Amino acid sequence: MLVAEFGPAFLGTGGSRIATYHFNSDNGAPVCEQVMNAILDCNRGTETAYGADQFTATLAQAYSNFFECQTFVFPVPTGTAGNGLALGAVTPSYGTIFCHEGAHIVTTEAGAPEFYSGGGRMTLLPGEHRKISLATLEDGLQRHGIGNVHHMAVSALSLTQATEAGVVYELDEIRALSAIAHEAGMKVHLDGARLANALVHLDATPAEITWKAGVDILTFGTTKNGTMNAEAVITFDPAIAQVLSFMHKRAGHLYSKMRYISVQLLSYLEDDLWRRNALQANRNAERIANALRQRSDVELVHPVHINEVFAVLPPRLVRALGEEGIHVRPWSFQHKGAGQRMVMSYCDSIEQIQRFEQVCREPINSEISPPGSPPMIERKAVRGP
Repeated sequence: MLVAEFGPAFLGTGGSRIATYHFNSDNGAPVCEQVMNAILDCNRGTETAYGADQFTATLAQAYSNFFECQTFVFPVPTGTAGNGLALGAVTPSYGTIFCHEGAHIVTTEAGAPEFYSGGGRMTLLPGEHRKISLATLEDGLQRHGIGNVHHMAVSALSLTQATEAGVVYELDEIRALSAIAHEAGMKVHLDGARLANALVHLDATPAEITWKAGVDILTFGTTKNGTMNAEAVITFDPAIAQVLSFMHKRAGHLYSKMRYISVQLLSYLEDDLWRRNALQANRNAERIANALRQRSDVELVHPVHINEVFAVLPPRLVRALGEEGIHVRPWSFQHKGAGQRMVMSYCDSIEQIQRFEQVCREPINSEISPPGSPPMIERKAVRGP
């Protein structure tokens, strides 16, 4: 497995060079060595264009084996493209998508689902840890009304697994939510940007977490877990697949050199790479969370189920981490104000995790130094290359 080397260095206490670590996002991790080698191996000779190559031709069978049923696979380069196409395929221009008010498709995708659906809208639902409960969905459907021509037609339910708070839906929750949605005539979409991490946490099979639980279509994420730029829209319904085949082309995602994305999706499944990487990332996050739990001045905002840790850290701890070259991402919580998000990846080294743990263990001066003053604490620097 390719492990990330020290990143850029800066001058720390006493002028020592300190390597920097970014726990901002798993999107910043390098491409896994196995995947990169697969890309290089497929870069030989010529292949038929527009998805008629030998690699893309094997995708459907590989993922049908993975999901234990007939599966239709449409490669895309980003999660936004995947979610937009997936929801557009099951939502008409007069339809609405029920989803959490804090879902990624609502907050961070620039209206892609509305665009791909040709004008569909979203009905936003609340919920702790960005999960939709059965009662909330039932209440939302009752308030909206089903079959009322004065309202948008209820068309899809979108769930994020794991949620944007890093919390996982249990299998029985997905089954129950899907049953309510199907009874209302809706299709069920799963945003699986970190589906591998959720699978590892639940110790479930891909089939159990998707079609066996009532999911009709999903965005299967791999980029955050080791690939370069490969996501996939996956459906188990031939009728939806027929619609997607035209949308996929019209949206500009039927690439002439599709093999370079397809080979990433194939390599991701080989030798359970997806599982190994997700397991490592989840374990790294649990170590970070355990280090923070030892401090009385830190609050973990959400349960830690996958490779994300959401917390409210005191400014002095954020500053101390920064002095050691450890960067965390500022985050805003609805009821708690400013905090931080830390996202681990498969390639975070033991040294990175240990350095974080060391900073959390050390006593930190609670006073805030004025701008331009020397650092309040002296700590032995870990030298970069």
